[in-house]
Amino acid sequence: MNLEKLAMQTRAIHASCHGFSYPAEALECLTKFRSFFDAPGACCWPKNGTLAKEQRETIAILAPHIDFQVSPKAYTYAFSRWFSMSEADFFIILGVGHHSRIEWSIDNRDYITPLGRAYNKKELVENIERRVGFCLSDPLGHQKEHSIEFPLVFMQALRYWMGIQKPLYFLPVLCGGLYELILYNNGQEELLKMKKLAALLREIISLYKNRVGLIISIDGCHIGPRFGHPFKVTQEVLKNTDLWEKELWGYVEAQNFMGFINHLQKEKNIRFFDGVGAIALTMEIFKDQPVFFRRTYYEQWFEQRDNSVVTFSSGYLAY
Repeated sequence: MNLEKLAMQTRAIHASCHGFSYPAEALECLTKFRSFFDAPGACCWPKNGTLAKEQRETIAILAPHIDFQVSPKAYTYAFSRWFSMSEADFFIILGVGHHSRIEWSIDNRDYITPLGRAYNKKELVENIERRVGFCLSDPLGHQKEHSIEFPLVFMQALRYWMGIQKPLYFLPVLCGGLYELILYNNGQEELLKMKKLAALLREIISLYKNRVGLIISIDGCHIGPRFGHPFKVTQEVLKNTDLWEKELWGYVEAQNFMGFINHLQKEKNIRFFDGVGAIALTMEIFKDQPVFFRRTYYEQWFEQRDNSVVTFSSGYLAY
């Protein structure tokens, strides 16, 4: 039975990117992901199960959802800090609603990948939907969302290689780009919704403590003709974008929410940075808490064939 038929019969979402972004066969998939950590310049697999103290204090990771074939190294920089959290009871995944019609949405379906079934934390989804006070349902937005699929299948592989046999549970949250706020400074309603959702997620994280992990699954800027810009990406554009993102992430590291928003508003997010909502929600969840954020990896994927670029980062949030 193929994944699509199985998913239809069990009311689950089936993975849609296997076969081209990563292998469709389980053993090939496991072997491929494990090889990422042995590549030159990648973060190494921990020896003898030893973990750095700072890894044990990590409460969230920033992971790209760029195609696995583009930058395996970026994924090792993200998930290497999570070896110690791989046995968490469940993971909250903040993804990007590339196909979503609403700013914030959650879903209550399981996920089936070539590595098996990942189980939705349905009782928490139902609790959030009951208490949040606005609609979070957008099933089609979650149907083929790779910002949820990629961290799920990578975590399945990570847990396999670490000998973790218990089921993987997750809570998927798709975030928009706060377009009304960024473009027109008129997004107060969406900000209010964000604060209500953040309060409930903060409550869950506080209740479960180190038994829950948070994955911020985003990419960065999308610039060039491929994305509708009327210009080609030059070395000057690449350098300027690097500096622009350093300033953006500086506001995140300083927990300066308005600085983050104002920086995006200056250019109306013309660089199409796709992690706006997920970062904003994360900052709201952990506001006034003694946490710090650090980027550990940055890459610009420039394709000369159409003179366009996609950027992405890895990093972590820790106490």
